[in-house]
Amino acid sequence: MKTASRLPFRWGVVGAGTIARQFVDDLGHLPDARVVAVHSRTRNSAQALAADRSAVSIHDEFEAMLDDESVDAVYIATPNSFHAPQALKALAAGKPVLVEKPLAMTSAQAREIFTASGRAGVFAMEALWSRFLPAVGQVRKLLAEGAIGKVQRVAAELAFHKPEVSGNRFYDPALGGGAARDLGVYPLSLAFLLFGRPTTVAGKWRAAGTGVDRRTAFDFEFDGGVKATLACGFDRDGDNAFMIFGSKGAIRIAPPFLKAQRVITYRGIAGDLPLVGACARASGTMAKVLARLPVPGRRVELFPFPGNGLQFQAAAVAEAVSGGMMQSEVMPLQDSIAVLETIESVLRQPPEG
Repeated sequence: MKTASRLPFRWGVVGAGTIARQFVDDLGHLPDARVVAVHSRTRNSAQALAADRSAVSIHDEFEAMLDDESVDAVYIATPNSFHAPQALKALAAGKPVLVEKPLAMTSAQAREIFTASGRAGVFAMEALWSRFLPAVGQVRKLLAEGAIGKVQRVAAELAFHKPEVSGNRFYDPALGGGAARDLGVYPLSLAFLLFGRPTTVAGKWRAAGTGVDRRTAFDFEFDGGVKATLACGFDRDGDNAFMIFGSKGAIRIAPPFLKAQRVITYRGIAGDLPLVGACARASGTMAKVLARLPVPGRRVELFPFPGNGLQFQAAAVAEAVSGGMMQSEVMPLQDSIAVLETIESVLRQPPEG
């Protein structure tokens, strides 16, 4: 595949919404990265995103950006339903691509991206940026060291209240709305990173008026008997922590875990704790209690970073593309496919109530 060895690494950004702006801002924290091109459905939006940044081309057509030889990789930050078609076009044009979550609307589309990447010999990755945060790296290290003994249970929630009003893209099926694809990918992807693919999958969901899921809960079992309860929703603001309970302690990724900057380890805690984490809300309540008590063995580690945290995935993509890789070792496309397959298996069931 074509490599991008020269510095700085040059990005083309597709979309001009909130997440695109955060990505562009966070590139400012990388000395060897810059934005050189922007495409949006409206030229005014693209110009607003490029404002105050020198030497940024505005492309009215997506295809024009793909033809731009100054672009080393494309970041796709458009509504969910556009992700797969645009990613496939980028790969066909030989452009490495970083695609906002979810990678695609369906696992079948995600497999198309995987196949296209391999056929073209071009890098592709889903933008599950939380996997690249230093705090998540520390959690992986703690688990590998056996810091909390044998892992028994995992509980996490990611919920932000989104009003169900006309025009809200979170509830629009045509734009890929629904809590599981918009929010659920975060706890699922993190759990898959830490514990592999689940051996059993169950779940339930509640529908919004538009038919998409307003709230979804997943129940998994991983190898070794590790049980997990993961929830997501637009119906309320949740605790948004990620808890891991073991035979000798617990680990809490403080909220919001998708932007992890604080890891709390509780060592030597009684084995009754895993039962408390039987649901995401209970685990959050217990963690808040523990945070106020002088618990022996409690350790707080801080991993602050400037901006929103998207710079870590951007740096990883630049390194991978410059090294001639087609996939990320931290966020392989197979994991993206597996997460979508899991979501689909739960949403195929009739909704509750």
